[in-house]
Amino acid sequence: MNSFSFLHVEYLLQAAVWTVILSLVAFVFGGVAGIVIALWRVSPNKALRSIASWYIQVIQGIPLLVILFVAYFGLAIAGFKLTPLVAAGISFAIYCAAFLGEIWRGCIQAVPKTQWEASECLGFNR
Repeated sequence: MNSFSFLHVEYLLQAAVWTVILSLVAFVFGGVAGIVIALWRVSPNKALRSIASWYIQVIQGIPLLVILFVAYFGLAIAGFKLTPLVAAGISFAIYCAAFLGEIWRGCIQAVPKTQWEASECLGFNR
């Protein structure tokens, strides 16, 4: 009968390390892209607002598993062979960017107009 051995613990620790690495990659790259998306969402340029809104709605409407499959299998069909970890990192970053972009848009819009005016009086740019 199989029992739980040190080998199983080693596999679990390796998986935990890769989980942390993928989480950091998703947050860093998704965070940078999310800031861009958030700035586009509050931009006075209607085209940028539309693109960002469309991106957020589409990505949030697609299940993460579908994005993972498209990144790994779909890009392989198109001729871009990615390792599973790279495909997962890209997928998580794309997914994370949509959510963080919307969160940070709310943060930007939560700052009252008087705070923006006060920062301009102190010499800060918008």
